[in-house]
Amino acid sequence: MNSLFLPLFHLINLLLLPLLLMGIIRKVKAVMQNRTGAPLLQPFYDMAKFIRKAETISGNAGWIFVWAPRVGLAVAVIAAILVPWAGVLLPPGWAPATNFLLMLYLLTLGKFFTMLAALDTGSAFGGLGASREATISMLAEPALIIALGALALGAGSTDLMTIYSSPASPFIALLAGAGLVITALAELSRMPVDDPTTHLELTMVHEAMILEYSGRSLAMIEYATALRACIFFGLAVQTLLQAWPAFHALPLLLHYAASLLGLVMLGISVAVAEGILVKLKWRSVPNFLTFAVVLSLLAAVIAAVQS
Repeated sequence: MNSLFLPLFHLINLLLLPLLLMGIIRKVKAVMQNRTGAPLLQPFYDMAKFIRKAETISGNAGWIFVWAPRVGLAVAVIAAILVPWAGVLLPPGWAPATNFLLMLYLLTLGKFFTMLAALDTGSAFGGLGASREATISMLAEPALIIALGALALGAGSTDLMTIYSSPASPFIALLAGAGLVITALAELSRMPVDDPTTHLELTMVHEAMILEYSGRSLAMIEYATALRACIFFGLAVQTLLQAWPAFHALPLLLHYAASLLGLVMLGISVAVAEGILVKLKWRSVPNFLTFAVVLSLLAAVIAAVQS
């Protein structure tokens, strides 16, 4: 029965959830600002519009600029299939491919090519965004590794499938989950680290790196970004759900429904936070990420003591 549902779940995870989550976040932010806002399906309409448009490529751009969106999308799709961010576990035998260290650095590979592409055209704003993106990644990486390492210590394995199929201590799950939420906001360049809707180039991080893109390349970048958001938010939700003792005992359909509900609730929470928070000064971003590192370290210490 489970094997019959898995392909359907993966199709929903890849084709519907990423853009739908972005639409929910935009809609909630619009409601908070007393606006009607775009419809929930607006990200799908945007994808169709970008695909129909022709691309404008700078004469100074090289092959990195052309291939970076394709590499980023390929990496995001592979990670979205292998990482159990929606509570969908792959059949046994995938352990070498679902090692959490491999998955983190696979996602970093896509970001690395995006930063190279931002530098490839010689744009001043692209270089500024790439520099800030590299700094944020460097600060967020310890929190990600330590948080997932704490869960791995409790599960006795670095395989994500084993980690999220094994019950964890509620304290470890809550601490690691909170650390992953903070880290996800930084990795995805969302408030309070960055304002994804800003039009002021000097304050941009992710948007500054993709200013030169248009057409199908921009569609691939936006879709890969939505997939990355689902992966990072989904991992945080799965970690927080570990604190619920009955979560692993749920049937497959209820397990999947609870995971999707948690993902939507986190998306709504992010939208509410972006509606009431202000963007941090650049020098305050390391202090913000310090909270994620401390929470992850506490989870790791508790996991080490209990093991």
